Amino acid sequence: MLYTTKTFPFEHEPKKAEIVLLGVPWDSTETGKSVKFGPLFIREAIKNLPGFDFESKQNVFEKFKFCDLGDLEIVYGNWKLTEKRIQDTIKEIKEINPKAFPVFLGGDHLISLGIINALKGKEKITVIHFDAHRDLMENWMGEKFSHITWAKRLLEEKGIELIQLGSRSSSKEEEKTAKKFRIKESLKGIKGKVYISVDLDVFDPSICPEVGTPEPLGMQQKEFFSLLKEICSKSKVIGLDLVECASDKVNLQTALIAANVFKKVLVWKKKE
Repeated sequence: MLYTTKTFPFEHEPKKAEIVLLGVPWDSTETGKSVKFGPLFIREAIKNLPGFDFESKQNVFEKFKFCDLGDLEIVYGNWKLTEKRIQDTIKEIKEINPKAFPVFLGGDHLISLGIINALKGKEKITVIHFDAHRDLMENWMGEKFSHITWAKRLLEEKGIELIQLGSRSSSKEEEKTAKKFRIKESLKGIKGKVYISVDLDVFDPSICPEVGTPEPLGMQQKEFFSLLKEICSKSKVIGLDLVECASDKVNLQTALIAANVFKKVLVWKKKE
């Protein structure tokens, strides 16, 4: 018998898995603390996470079949090549197993742009963006592709509706963009396919201190998880990312919160 441990108690090959995990340790546009080790420490937190959920009385590790694909091999400093690798990898996953639910661990928030563009297909999807920041700048110091600009680039794509929750840091330019594109700040009327993107700085720094760019007066856990439950109950969630985790040691708060967000989405997500 092999006495070894992996991310999940039992892992399946990609074509049989229902949940597929992929780390994207990209942080070449990060302007705050490095987040390239986010996938590593969120994984460690997931590994130590009890599968049993008190609220639902179910064990998520028994509910689904899991596969951890490891980390994407990014091209440091080159977003275009990294984006192509993100999209090629997602395309391959979907060809092997079109029903798999993908979860992505970051990394800075720019990775969400490549992920969403690869997942959206021809159908309209709603992106629910939890974040302290709007990320709607046209450019940052002349750079169009950044963790500060990714949401603006996303709005330029067809078939995307953006809902932003938890924003408390912005600029006049970003507020004009939000008004122009009629960005919603509530879950009223959500339906259809939904992608959830969670920048961990949406939480108050007292809850998640290890993030790229923390902001005071953030969301509390009760509010966040209530919104998350509502999203999962009202819509078909097609993917999830957890980004901007700057944890650099095992068992730090931010990675632990990220692991519990992952768990709760699976608790509340409808089994296909």
